[in-house]
Amino acid sequence: MRRGNPQRRQVVYGTNRNQFLTPRCVVCGKVVALRVDSEDVKRWRNGMFVQDAFAYLSAAERELLISATCEGCYRLLCPSGPRAYS
Repeated sequence: MRRGNPQRRQVVYGTNRNQFLTPRCVVCGKVVALRVDSEDVKRWRNGMFVQDAFAYLSAAERELLISATCEGCYRLLCPSGPRAYS
């Protein structure tokens, strides 16, 4: 017996990257241009998690959208590794 909906469609985001987002890092002022799908921007602004709406962006690019902190500044502010907080 098969479970689930057999006619369920897989949704693919990022197929029409027709919009630029240009977030600025609040720490260093660096501006990054991100080419995204305008429909994904609408989904994100309507409450979809950034990692679901923009799965095609890197983790650092998504973090820039969330916290307005670029990858380099994020690494300085939030170090990782066993010696980071000792």
